[in-house]
Amino acid sequence: MQKTLAEELAALREELARAQTAGPDLLTVVSRVVHDVTTLTAEPSAASATGSLGARLEAQALIIEAEHPAIAAALRRVVAALADLGI
Repeated sequence: MQKTLAEELAALREELARAQTAGPDLLTVVSRVVHDVTTLTAEPSAASATGSLGARLEAQALIIEAEHPAIAAALRRVVAALADLGI
């Protein structure tokens, strides 16, 4: 069973909370992700303003994957949930 976008965002927040070595850069990235996704889903017209959110999220996942694989995986699940919504 696939999780909803809200569930995937909650899982991402949980993974971030578990990351003991999360530095300010990682916190900034994940905060931006949550903000972008929340804005996008609250205002569908914002989709064109955000560009390719899925591509940006995947790029961020690649950047943090080496140090935080669980957070990168959670980001990828958010990307998949967005794709399921057609975003």
